[in-house]
Amino acid sequence: MSSLLGDAIITFVKRERILVVDDAEETVWLLNKILTEAGYEVSIARNGREGLRQAHTFQPDLILLDIMMPDMDGWTMLHHLREFSEVPVIMLTALGAEEDKVHGLDLGADDYLTKPYGIEELKARIRATLRRVASAPPGQRTLLRFDKGQLIIDPASHMVVVRGQTVDLTPTEYKLLLYLAQHAGQILTYDQILDAIWGPGYEDGPTNIKVYIWSLRQKLELDPQHPRYIMTKRGVGYYLARI
Repeated sequence: MSSLLGDAIITFVKRERILVVDDAEETVWLLNKILTEAGYEVSIARNGREGLRQAHTFQPDLILLDIMMPDMDGWTMLHHLREFSEVPVIMLTALGAEEDKVHGLDLGADDYLTKPYGIEELKARIRATLRRVASAPPGQRTLLRFDKGQLIIDPASHMVVVRGQTVDLTPTEYKLLLYLAQHAGQILTYDQILDAIWGPGYEDGPTNIKVYIWSLRQKLELDPQHPRYIMTKRGVGYYLARI
């Protein structure tokens, strides 16, 4: 019985997720192998545009990012990534000049490792970066409060509390609500919302957003037909009321 319980506990331990964004086949194969063997859950993107999509869908705990890639390079991906995510990024690149390292760090990279690099050094830097994120002081957690505490969003725990009750949201509903909350009072266009929540190049239109807005209102509003929090700017987009 105790053995079965132990197996069950092990089964539900969450593996940390690493997104590898690189177009070099040999590098991708090697990183996937060593990271998987080290116990991480790994996903692969071949360019920056696909990397941004997977940053939305895969929700990685850390990103390993190359610079020189087709379609969208690492500099551009990192710039766009920092518009919606603080996920830690380690640059892995052959560009070893000091100005390249400075540029990467200024764009928001957490670390910069020049190719060729040692596998053990890479794993050590991954562990160190993940530790820094996990051990951030509780004081750095910022609750988003609205309506005198009637609506509370905790970005650190992904918890949403409405009128004292925890509300269960789907991952997409949560991302949409958080995006609105982080820009409270600002009208966000349909294109801005699509780009931030579903990623660049998403082909669906405003109808998809309307479905999720409707669902959020059902879960958050006392009267969804006359919303207090999520407001519509007809023909433009939506905003979260700054109350």
